[in-house]
Amino acid sequence: MKWVNRSMQAKQNHLTDDELLLMAILGGAVLWLGGCGGGGGQIRQADLALTSSDENALASQLNRLYPPLRDRALQMEDSRQTASQPFNIQIETNTGPEILSFQLVRNRAANYPHLRVVRPKTGEIANLRFGGSLTEGITLQMTDDEGQVLTKNGQRLEFSLFDTRARTRAPADWIAKGIKIAALAFLIWLGAVITRGVAAAIGFVAFNLMILGLLAFAAGITLPILRWIIDTSGLDWESIRRFIEQTLNMLIALLRDIIDWLSRQRVR
Repeated sequence: MKWVNRSMQAKQNHLTDDELLLMAILGGAVLWLGGCGGGGGQIRQADLALTSSDENALASQLNRLYPPLRDRALQMEDSRQTASQPFNIQIETNTGPEILSFQLVRNRAANYPHLRVVRPKTGEIANLRFGGSLTEGITLQMTDDEGQVLTKNGQRLEFSLFDTRARTRAPADWIAKGIKIAALAFLIWLGAVITRGVAAAIGFVAFNLMILGLLAFAAGITLPILRWIIDTSGLDWESIRRFIEQTLNMLIALLRDIIDWLSRQRVR
């Protein structure tokens, strides 16, 4: 009876049974696609899986990252571009694996290409940008999308990064220092649910991507802090490529140094 009624209704609407079947199939496809994309249920494919805390394994993963990070930064050379393609990292936590989605963006937190990180499991978002001043020193800040510095367990997520009064360092020293600070920021922001090895690897990806984002827009940078970083550090595309693609032994030594440094920091 239901089929008869539906057939009669189809005739009234000048639709055949075949047309109704086609519409039902298309409707189901749309619903299925809707479930697979957009919103909290979106399935993200990992571009990098940090499933081990072993420095050897992490180093071998990290020294192959320059091409995908560079490609995402190059997308931001156009000042009209508001976001790059995401770079999704699967991390191992003490509650199981989860994804962190990294993306270079321009938004209300900062109008230059900077790193925005989404943690789909909790819905948390953090923008990583440079703060401070040339007189007080440059900081690394984690902010919301409005540019307000985040707090975690009462701790303000702003960390001393560069002392502008210090002597100029080699580009590799700049990057290594930035990775340490970024690793600490993520260790606190994620609630210490990750190992220090994974935090070091996340910091490695984050800070290198941040600097590549700056380089992609270097010609248009007018903010004094950012101009100082570009002009003083000697960082360029080639120096970052060399840093990321350095020998495994050097990367392993870097990770061990960062892990040791993180063990001496107070993380609430």
